[in-house]
Amino acid sequence: MSLKSSQIIYSEHHYDECFEFQSGKGRVPEGEAIGYEVEAKIILFDDIKYSEYDHDYWDNYELENDVDRIVIP
Repeated sequence: MSLKSSQIIYSEHHYDECFEFQSGKGRVPEGEAIGYEVEAKIILFDDIKYSEYDHDYWDNYELENDVDRIVIP
């Protein structure tokens, strides 16, 4: 099979489905390739899956675990 660059699909937070890594290491960062399109079907890369959670969950999770976050009382 031959792929073209126009077939590659990238993660876009708050625009499309939410994707996470199969390994459990979290949400796929925005702009990272998650798969490709063939005959109007999306084929995810082997290490990517559709997330069980939505974007709001991941935004809150990442904020809570941000070691550089500054909390102002």
